[in-house]
Amino acid sequence: MAESYFPDPTVFAGRWTDYVILLVLALLALLAILFLREQDKHDPDVHSPLLAWLRGGMYFCLAFTASWATGVFQVVTTGPVARAEQLADPVWIGFTLLCVSLMIWGYVYWWPKGTVTHGRPAYPVASGAFGVLWGLSAGQLQLSLYAVLEEFAFGRAVTAVLVYVLFAIFNLNFQLGWWDIKVSPPHNVREWNARKVLFAHNPFLIATLAYFTIYGNAAIFVLLQAAALAAAAIAMRFPPFWLPDGTQKVSRQTALGI
Repeated sequence: MAESYFPDPTVFAGRWTDYVILLVLALLALLAILFLREQDKHDPDVHSPLLAWLRGGMYFCLAFTASWATGVFQVVTTGPVARAEQLADPVWIGFTLLCVSLMIWGYVYWWPKGTVTHGRPAYPVASGAFGVLWGLSAGQLQLSLYAVLEEFAFGRAVTAVLVYVLFAIFNLNFQLGWWDIKVSPPHNVREWNARKVLFAHNPFLIATLAYFTIYGNAAIFVLLQAAALAAAAIAMRFPPFWLPDGTQKVSRQTALGI
């Protein structure tokens, strides 16, 4: 049986990572209170930047907490980014560059081609900050699922395939059923949805998941997801929380795209 990349599910032990998660949980409570105070002040059928950030923030807090509970957060934050022998391995360097190249191709070039902004103003710093948090959360959630499946001792290859299948099913329903309605502003072009999956999402996810499965570089995996979704948030011109609500209706149809 292959050695596990992640420790057994964790308990509070007074480490700095444990105290960070306590702060994350306190932030989650604060965001929930703010959301409950604000939600009735906004039309539920239009995109609200403030509510989007509050919803997204709560999701990020839950993702970080799940990461801590499965041991992923500790590995990502305290483990080595790369080992010395990897830095001297041309195959590892080449695979790393391949993942970076797929991120640039998929999310800096290809993904924006099938994305519309509906005239939203550009705030690249604010959009990019949201995207980084989004990517850090998505990356840790994927590794949290990997950590849970490790407990079944399927072997790394089977675990990776299960993570890919299960996360793809979850993400499809999560995006179209909630995220692209309640958090992301309308940005999809319907005829591009399949193209994005085939030529951006799938190659990137398969390559980075294979990369992690072979080499175990958890921090690099998460940082790649953060870079990808930061580029996506900037491309869609994700609005900062201080902007007023939009006027365009949001629904499952707008999530699917124009």
